[in-house]
Amino acid sequence: MSGTALFELLAAICALLAAIFIFDQHLHRPRPHKLMWTLGLLFYGLAAGADFLGALGGWTIGEYKAWYFFGGVLTAAFLGLGSLYLLAPRRVGHIATTIAVVIGLYAAARILFFAPFSAADVHTLATAPTSLITNVRAFKPLPSDLEVAAVVMNIPGALLLFGGAAWSALQFWRKRAGAYRLASMVLLALGSVFPSILTGLQALGNSSGAALGEFLGALCLLAGLLISLDVFTVFRVPFTRITLYERVAPATAQPAKPSAAPQP
Repeated sequence: MSGTALFELLAAICALLAAIFIFDQHLHRPRPHKLMWTLGLLFYGLAAGADFLGALGGWTIGEYKAWYFFGGVLTAAFLGLGSLYLLAPRRVGHIATTIAVVIGLYAAARILFFAPFSAADVHTLATAPTSLITNVRAFKPLPSDLEVAAVVMNIPGALLLFGGAAWSALQFWRKRAGAYRLASMVLLALGSVFPSILTGLQALGNSSGAALGEFLGALCLLAGLLISLDVFTVFRVPFTRITLYERVAPATAQPAKPSAAPQP
């Protein structure tokens, strides 16, 4: 197994574990930001899984479409929507979610039914290394309108994820909130930074470390959520009432405002 396949497998595992944990918390106490984060992490895991399969045995059209749709179009947008629901009025979140769903449905229809691959593209998928396949500047088998959709979804989503976590970290630091809160926000911010930087470097031809960035991003998101008492006050077997461990948040100097991490 190549290093790329290994890192993508680990990224898929981390993201899907985080999705399971957050969805369990959503079932326990439903909140829109939890649902958005669940979907974003699920899409993250599906995209990394498609990348793993492509790197493991050669890419197929189905794997490439799944990677592009779930990773290139949906992941950052829905992770960002989770932060938006926490930091903005709910109606703003509803409007942004509606826009994201419309763009996502358009991209899905376009990719599934109106994006034929040429024979040269199929040959490239089967023979080229993953670093070239996942380089959106070097390999462009999909129509340009899908590139626009990916940009429209990715940039605001990544900015919301990073900006929301950074803003919350600053607020917690100013209010001398618990160290776990600050650490959680820093990890969530890094969860958006690592994939963006390493994928961007690969697109510029300076690195083939996109898979490492995906793994580090998923690991930071998982760790940032797990250490936050705002997210997990009670650890339990997912989708059951079996409690494994219950934590109590330490007293803080001042109550902190809602953060960019999902609340219980």
